[in-house]
Amino acid sequence: MFSVGATLRRARQAHRLDLCTVAAQTKINVKYLEAIEADDRNSLPSAFFYKSFVDQYAKSLLLDTREIDAEIERVLSAEAPLPLPGSESAAARNVPPLTFAPRFQARRTIALAATLVLVVLGCSGAYILWRDWRSAFSVHAVIDGMRSLAKTRIAHASAPAPAVRMERPQTLITPPQEPVQPAEKPQSTAISDTAPPGYKVMLDLLAREATWLSVSSDGKPVFSGILQANQTKSVGGKQFAKMRVGNAAGIEIRLNGKLLEPLGTRGQVLDVLFTPDNFRIVAPPREGD
Repeated sequence: MFSVGATLRRARQAHRLDLCTVAAQTKINVKYLEAIEADDRNSLPSAFFYKSFVDQYAKSLLLDTREIDAEIERVLSAEAPLPLPGSESAAARNVPPLTFAPRFQARRTIALAATLVLVVLGCSGAYILWRDWRSAFSVHAVIDGMRSLAKTRIAHASAPAPAVRMERPQTLITPPQEPVQPAEKPQSTAISDTAPPGYKVMLDLLAREATWLSVSSDGKPVFSGILQANQTKSVGGKQFAKMRVGNAAGIEIRLNGKLLEPLGTRGQVLDVLFTPDNFRIVAPPREGD
């Protein structure tokens, strides 16, 4: 039997992500992610939020959501539909009208008016909370994008890099150079003058299309998530930096200001090690290492 929670859990483990990382990426509470993976519908606020959270979770893992959406529709269709904030209650529509004696007509009118006012106020409050909840995520996303863009521009402005000769199987794309005379001393491969003080490795990443990344600096994780098209990320390392990319053709990489050729094909998963004077593609760690 197809399980939405088990499918999402296996995909998360395949990406080597923990629930805290997914929660930071999707802005979904960890306890709701745990409930989704356990197929525990009762621990989520409503069917509306369950469907929305599962959709965000699946897209963050780059999954095809068609089969997942079909299973959610099948599960929810077997349950009584839950109203959205502000919608009319189905129970209220099905209650038969009451008949009162004339002497109670005035009291009935006042009670109905008071009930209507309370319902309107309650629905308005729920809608405002729901709207603010969605707006908060949008504001955070805009702020994060602006900060990332500002960091990239500062790094480019403070670290103009001359062409660097790097002995490796890959080929650097560099601007035209004046021919080097045979008698001259070969250029040094040191790149400390092209990176900010204290850093010998500087990576500037630009997503050409949605690409999942996991980047560490000197062995410490600094970023794990998805860069959307045209989003950027800058990472510095004092000794080395390592990156796992889930779409090798979807990311543009500059090493100490120098543009590298595409590392692989679309959808290819690669582990890349960057050092002060070189970079190489390494084999991913095996299960149990």
